[in-house]
Amino acid sequence: MRLNIKRKQKYNAKPTEYKGRKYDSKAEALFAFHLDELIDSGEVYLWIRQTPFDLGEDTRYRADFFVIETNGDFYAVDVKGMETPSFKKIKKLWKKYGEMPLHIVKKNKVTEVL
Repeated sequence: MRLNIKRKQKYNAKPTEYKGRKYDSKAEALFAFHLDELIDSGEVYLWIRQTPFDLGEDTRYRADFFVIETNGDFYAVDVKGMETPSFKKIKKLWKKYGEMPLHIVKKNKVTEVL
């Protein structure tokens, strides 16, 4: 017999569904909605979820989104409600090894670009 026990997410993130897909947090789902609006307006050509990037020899990081704009520019996006010590390490590695800009979208709508 299997029990469906809901586990509490780290940092009180609430998994949210948007267009039949489950996102780790409401903020991620809202950002996916925002990206869909940008596709409708013609600013974004394509976006992909959970794209992995190699940062050095032993670190693989999965960004929340990979975005390609209609003008050909592309970048990774990470939606953060709170910045953890492990993400601070990722930021340092991204500055050294990242092959494109990383946009960090925070809960208060501040975007940091690395």
